[in-house]
Amino acid sequence: MGEGGAQAIAARGATNLACGFVLALEAVGSLAMWAAIPLAWLWIGGRIYSLTGSLGADALVAFLGFVGTLILALSGLRRLDRGWVALRRRAGYDQEEGALPQVVTVSATLALITFVAWYYLFSHAYVLPFMPSG
Repeated sequence: MGEGGAQAIAARGATNLACGFVLALEAVGSLAMWAAIPLAWLWIGGRIYSLTGSLGADALVAFLGFVGTLILALSGLRRLDRGWVALRRRAGYDQEEGALPQVVTVSATLALITFVAWYYLFSHAYVLPFMPSG
């Protein structure tokens, strides 16, 4: 194998590594939509309530901040996904669609499972008739 072939293999490996990194960023960003972003805006809303004593101001700031941040996060995730598709094509794959729908589906499923586990196991909020009351 010539020097050009070795460089092509190294370049493809680097591109595959970059693809994995971008996909990991998408996963972290997607998980942030279900955990970090809402919790941050609930915390900020709580600080607004502490300063103003107004539940309306608290709810308004938390809701508008959450929605605005979510729109920005989704825009960034879409941009990352387009970059991922371009990297995959550069690595030699016939990539037509991005991975974002699958990443969001998996992260939403994990968030839902985590919430249900927390709600039923750690908060002792047994609301279903067959669950033990304690």
